[in-house]
Amino acid sequence: MNFKKSIPICLLLILLFKVSWSQTNIPPSIQAIGNTAYCPLSEVNVVSSFDIIDPDDTSIQAFYIQISEGYVNGEDLLKLNNSATHSKITTQWSALEGKLTLQSATTPEMNYTDLIAAVKDIVFSSSSVTVSGNRSFSFTIGSANYLPSTDHYYEYISNIGITWSDAKVAAENRTYFGLEGYLATIISPDEAKLAGEQASGAGWIGGSDAESEGNWKWVTGPEKGTFFWYGLAVGNSPTFAFWNTNEPNNLGDEDYAHITAPGVGILGSWNDLSNTGSTSGDFQPKGYIVEYGGMPDDPEVNISTSTNIYIPAVTSTIPSTRCGPGEITLIAKSDVGSVVWHDTPTGGTTLFTGENFKPTIINTTTYYASVVGAGCGESPRIPIIATANELPDIKSVLNFKNCDIDNINDGFTNFNLNEATEIITKGDNELRVSYHLTIADAEAEINAVNAYPFNNQTATTVYARVEKPNACFLISTINLEVSTTAFPDGYVYTLVGCDNLDTNDGITTFDLTTASNQLINQFPTGQNLRVSYFKNLIDAQSEENEITDQSNYINSSPYSETLFVRVESADNGACYGIGANLLLTVNPSPEFEINPEEALCLNLGPLVIQTFNADGDYAYEWLNDKNEVISTEPTATVNSKGVYTVTATSNENCTSTPKTIIVKESDVASITLNDIQIKDDSDNNTITINTDNLGIGDYEFALDDEDDFYQTESLFENVAAGIHTLYIREQNNCGTISIDISVIGFPKFFTPNNDGFNDTWSIKGIREDTFEMSSIYIYDRFGKMLAKTDVNDLGWDGTYKGKLMPASDYWFKVQLTDKNGAVRNRKGHFSLVRR
Repeated sequence: MNFKKSIPICLLLILLFKVSWSQTNIPPSIQAIGNTAYCPLSEVNVVSSFDIIDPDDTSIQAFYIQISEGYVNGEDLLKLNNSATHSKITTQWSALEGKLTLQSATTPEMNYTDLIAAVKDIVFSSSSVTVSGNRSFSFTIGSANYLPSTDHYYEYISNIGITWSDAKVAAENRTYFGLEGYLATIISPDEAKLAGEQASGAGWIGGSDAESEGNWKWVTGPEKGTFFWYGLAVGNSPTFAFWNTNEPNNLGDEDYAHITAPGVGILGSWNDLSNTGSTSGDFQPKGYIVEYGGMPDDPEVNISTSTNIYIPAVTSTIPSTRCGPGEITLIAKSDVGSVVWHDTPTGGTTLFTGENFKPTIINTTTYYASVVGAGCGESPRIPIIATANELPDIKSVLNFKNCDIDNINDGFTNFNLNEATEIITKGDNELRVSYHLTIADAEAEINAVNAYPFNNQTATTVYARVEKPNACFLISTINLEVSTTAFPDGYVYTLVGCDNLDTNDGITTFDLTTASNQLINQFPTGQNLRVSYFKNLIDAQSEENEITDQSNYINSSPYSETLFVRVESADNGACYGIGANLLLTVNPSPEFEINPEEALCLNLGPLVIQTFNADGDYAYEWLNDKNEVISTEPTATVNSKGVYTVTATSNENCTSTPKTIIVKESDVASITLNDIQIKDDSDNNTITINTDNLGIGDYEFALDDEDDFYQTESLFENVAAGIHTLYIREQNNCGTISIDISVIGFPKFFTPNNDGFNDTWSIKGIREDTFEMSSIYIYDRFGKMLAKTDVNDLGWDGTYKGKLMPASDYWFKVQLTDKNGAVRNRKGHFSLVRR
């Protein structure tokens, strides 16, 4: 199988023409030479030599020159100079294809002599001041686009609505000067550019995943069977692919590759369609791309050739980075001319000439490279950055000391090298530190040792590699020294605290820093010492699990806890003392009780508020709501309502949390009969007290018995007829008042048998001071009046003129007039029962 040539991407410019060849006609052979430098805003001939050799013809209908590689639409142009000299030749420029067509101006065909002369006067120009890259020009006698990098020809065939399968057959039935046609297989960017951007429309190409969904391969031409894409839009290519954004997406069994319509996403890119595509719009097939060349039986033709121009410019650059100041190497390359270096984007003087520039820098610096030569002056300068990354700021040498803590006075002990990290990095937490036994290991970042435990018997000097996030590093030397200083024998400093919770549990918060100066004072003055605290000796020796919040340490052992102290140099970690030298003692806070609320009875005078159930002999302080001290005794006398606070202090000078008493004002109740509503002479007699006028106290109520049950409800129900006493008691012991209440009732029967119970019939609940004119009239069933009594009398005894009246029903009539003149009339009946 013949595969396409692999050369740099270029744009193909081919002049289209139509010519009929008989089977005996021999195609002409084209020869062109050209490899010229192009200077910005100039013109340059595309050939230095050109000829057409044709054994059986002297003329041609059309000829095509195309910018086949490197074409920039809108900037690049091909034109015929000295047109007056070439009056027999006419030209037509296609900006879309980058192609110039030459034809005869007067006859159907051009004479070779006129064509050759005209081609020698074809020039290239660009409107861009910063034009860059090379250009390739193709010369061909056929209408198909020629790509020098593949030595293949490409032709767009318009056929609206054609299916992929029909396009495949149609392409394979086409030939071009004997070359077999096939749906294009696009395997490089320059092919994609020529077949997509410089073609006249969208169309089918030879890719498909119909055989296995998501596994795209070329199914036409020399590349048949070659996979070029796996997956949907998020996939991968083993060779080259140029899918449009979010393609392929397999919407509706889309198994065939198609060059996207112009204006839809990336120009010249691909999308997947079904065999038929859409019936209209951008996703309706408009034709297909035929590629010629590379097939096994293709003849050898020489109907095309190509030339090049090059633009003197920097073609590639390699910036460089180093750590800190020093020499650095920058590289700039060019195909022609000499590379020159400057430190300014324009003007200035030349610093160096050559591809490899080695300046010495202190900080990050931008240099500029350009090309001088090929008759074009200086090319545009390209910035190249020499980066000087910052080195870490470290302490380069540290004498790191530790106590001899292994109970063997031999000068060897375990070090925690992590403690040295903060010193050598000067507290910069972004720096990464590793420790090594040799400088070489540190520089190579190999064979790092464990930072803890590290015994100086292994080595008395270690090397720290201190590296910034930018990978720049320095080496710090740490000399390990063992100290033998210690706290005085038996020395323990006691820090006393008070329980700080409402319930004494022996737990409180200590400010350990208040002990630090006392501990440092146990050692010679003039040292820059620091104190650290630990919960056990092992942590103090290894400097692990340090108590970091020294100002807010909460003891873990109730009432008493011993902490281990380490005193060392803040400059080099030299250990001065280590041991169980700090005792924490927690004294209980005073405990007592108060009533949170009290009432000041305005009718009784000042109120004494007090503490009780105290656990010790305390000193007290009472404050009013103006923060004034009103008492230093267990009690305080107050004359007004308010919020009063009391604290207690123990003999150990521990102060309780403040306790608050809210004192409110109250008073004994005040009531009149007008504040009482009575519903009587009913099946459910009730007494209702209007509480709005009672006073400011909290009141409760009882009926008839001052020492009986009191209720807070102001309603009494099912009250028996008669005279009752209502008691109103203030609940805060401000006092009790009473008032008599009359509940009137008319008995349903009486039993005059002298047994002391119900021997007479009278109205219940009548008070002498309540009614002024009230009489009762008794009648028998025939309306005969049998008796008249006063409401305040003992009542009717069941006789008439000294004779006992028989058991029967009798009737009454009464008119009651109270002190206020209100009249109440009542009629009814009752039974006389003889037993």
